[in-house]
Amino acid sequence: MYRHLTDYCKAGRYPMHMPGHKRNPVFEMPNPYSLDMTEVAGLDNLHHPEGMIRDFMDRMKQRYKTEETYLLVGGSTCGILAAVSACCRKGDVVFVDRGCHRSVYHAICLLGLKPVYLMPEIDRESGISLGISPKEAERKIQGVRGVVILTSPTYEGVVSDVGAIAEIAHANGLALIVDEAHGAHFPWAHGIVTGMPSSAISQGADIVIQSLHKTLPALTQTALLHVCSPKVSRRMVEQYLDIYETSSPSYVLMASAAQCMDYLECHGEEEFYRYNIRLMDFYQKASEWQVLSLWQPMSSPKPMSSPKPMSSSKPMSSLMADPSKMVIRTGNSGLSGPQLGSLLRDCYHIEIEMEAADYILAMSSLADTEEGLTRLAEALAEIDKELAAKGEKSKISCYIFSDREPIPCMDAYEAMHAPYERMPLPDSRGHISAEYAMIYPPGVPFLVPGEKITESVISQIESARENGLPLSGLSDKEGRTVRVVKGENGE
Repeated sequence: MYRHLTDYCKAGRYPMHMPGHKRNPVFEMPNPYSLDMTEVAGLDNLHHPEGMIRDFMDRMKQRYKTEETYLLVGGSTCGILAAVSACCRKGDVVFVDRGCHRSVYHAICLLGLKPVYLMPEIDRESGISLGISPKEAERKIQGVRGVVILTSPTYEGVVSDVGAIAEIAHANGLALIVDEAHGAHFPWAHGIVTGMPSSAISQGADIVIQSLHKTLPALTQTALLHVCSPKVSRRMVEQYLDIYETSSPSYVLMASAAQCMDYLECHGEEEFYRYNIRLMDFYQKASEWQVLSLWQPMSSPKPMSSPKPMSSSKPMSSLMADPSKMVIRTGNSGLSGPQLGSLLRDCYHIEIEMEAADYILAMSSLADTEEGLTRLAEALAEIDKELAAKGEKSKISCYIFSDREPIPCMDAYEAMHAPYERMPLPDSRGHISAEYAMIYPPGVPFLVPGEKITESVISQIESARENGLPLSGLSDKEGRTVRVVKGENGE
């Protein structure tokens, strides 16, 4: 494995994917073995910080203006599990963004929570989730014991109106947890990078979880959990972090998080300004494409005015999108997302973050070099020119996310542990699923254990398989069969 990784690095593929440090040598640290410590005298303890770790967390708390900020080395997954557990009791009703990451569903399963799903609007042309509208939140959220859980930004960078949803949650006596894993750069880049949204920290959320490693220069698994209001018990958060986070936290990862914060405090403003120039240059070049297009919500602030309109959704007054996320659509070229990803990988040595049926997602960060973004722009311009010369073909589509309401028939935990049988996917309609089904990334389930398998779900799984998208959750990796609860039928 070590040899494979070093050989991969030598191959010279440019990373348009996380982690946000982009393997840029500016962020290298000395021999990691020299920093791989344990909780000996003078080095503090993440689970009971009193020394240097406590000082670091206090510094972050002041920087982010929170009630408390916790350093995590188990990624946002650890933070989400702890946040949901701290805010809920077993069996509570929770109002959940259906587009949440699988870790939220795992928390629901472990705690036996009763989910009421907030359904995002969907861009009919691309199938991309447009986030949760305040109207949907107001229609669904009621004042019962529990919590509201929102993902903002989405994997493609769409940001919901967190402020309005926070007001609705608070009016019903509920706390709001925001999974802002993909928005760790918001507090640093807002107001510097054109069109960059502000963080949920400043919009009334009670808990915000951020992955440093996704969009900032830090090692994978580094994250932050922000307690933003006194509605949340810090004692309960700490208690559940003790449960979900390793008792042997990596000092290498903690050092990386500290190094990242130091860099941002000393150079962040200047570097985000420079990054904005590079990013806007990419958008200018993208505006000249004839077939490929950058997708953005219509009402999102455009990073620049373009001679050619960008592919867009219907207007939503409060909708914004993160300009660092480059959603590149293949249009009517007949080229699929996986095919475009393969072209970039095999012919141009560029690796992107995600491939959907008719678009790809390239993630940029302040660590991207001018050479790297120029390389991506030139590769896409060349591909676009070839596609234009060939003329239009049929459109390809396969939605990663569905806006159809799920039909729960059984508790997720019970369904996962119930006796099951395996059956061919086409024959499973009407039965109760005993497993998850999702495309990973992004890891948003379109089928959860305990839910009725509908024709829509079967169609999604079959379409994902036919388009070469990475199915996950199903024990049959090819997606031809599915586990269903034995003797149970949802009809």
